Amino acid sequence: MIGVRRKQQFALHLVAILGGLCLLGLLVWNVGVGEVTHHLRQIGWLAPLILLPTVAVALCDAKGWACALPSPVVIPPIPLWRLALARLAGEAINNLTPTANLGGEPIKVYLLRAYGLTTEAGTASVVVAKTALTVSQIIFILLGIPFFLYRLGWVRQGWWVLGPLLVLAYGFAMLLIHWQRRGLMGMAVRLLRRLFPRWHRLVRWEEQAQRIDAHLLSFYDGTPRSFIAATAYHFGGWVLGAAEVLFFFYLMGITVSPLDAFIIETMLQPLTVAALIIPGALGVQDAGGVYLCRLLGLDDGTGLTLMALKRFREATCNLIGLTVLAHMRGTLLPRKVHSL
Repeated sequence: MIGVRRKQQFALHLVAILGGLCLLGLLVWNVGVGEVTHHLRQIGWLAPLILLPTVAVALCDAKGWACALPSPVVIPPIPLWRLALARLAGEAINNLTPTANLGGEPIKVYLLRAYGLTTEAGTASVVVAKTALTVSQIIFILLGIPFFLYRLGWVRQGWWVLGPLLVLAYGFAMLLIHWQRRGLMGMAVRLLRRLFPRWHRLVRWEEQAQRIDAHLLSFYDGTPRSFIAATAYHFGGWVLGAAEVLFFFYLMGITVSPLDAFIIETMLQPLTVAALIIPGALGVQDAGGVYLCRLLGLDDGTGLTLMALKRFREATCNLIGLTVLAHMRGTLLPRKVHSL
């Protein structure tokens, strides 16, 4: 039964990937490679600067994860750059596999075990960081909606929309935290036991899930400010993503307002989330970026070049992440394991 479901999932993912590739190919065919080449030539020797905003975003997100880790009294302090590398490795798996941005989370935990971080505590930190990242992304998107509506002239006073949406976002965040405080991991394993009663490994997983839930409860009860700090750092990473869009336009010699760059980045996020089944939202994100640029008065060549630069940055980060994985027993991570 499990084998049949895996085959069906594989077939679905394969169809989604092929559909994304076809959409991307059609997009490039309609816009033309020449348009993209023209804009890339404008960048010239400034091309290495493309990765500068990425470094700032990576450090912001690593700092957000650091807020969710156990206190330095429990484990030795972990350098921020090592957190960033571990996070890049996990995100590379998330981007390159159709796992709904979850497949790389265990990788992040594994790469930090050398610092004395147990599987249970590490998993809890990843859950908290993922929650903070999701909440900050929702806030980021909601802040862009009034600007987007006003920029298109659809709503003259779009700020009245923001209040109710932020209230809904707050309720969603509180619901996520409530589930985690009530034992979300344990409930998930118990549900799996009902679906697959003969899967004996779930008995061991249930014990681990209970320990993870204990770590989550301890975090939310003992350090609620740390969750707020983690959310703030991740939100800063999203804002830097909008600054990256503005920077890319500057390198291309295209004049756009910071508001338009902010709108493009905020409105790209729902498209990326909606295409989670496709690795990297291939095709969907690119077509959405081109269409957003068209709505804001930019030509399709400019939009496609922007998405090509974002893809190049993403590919570079994925390459770094895979390199970390390939050398995780080498010099990038210490080999000595500290016990709690």
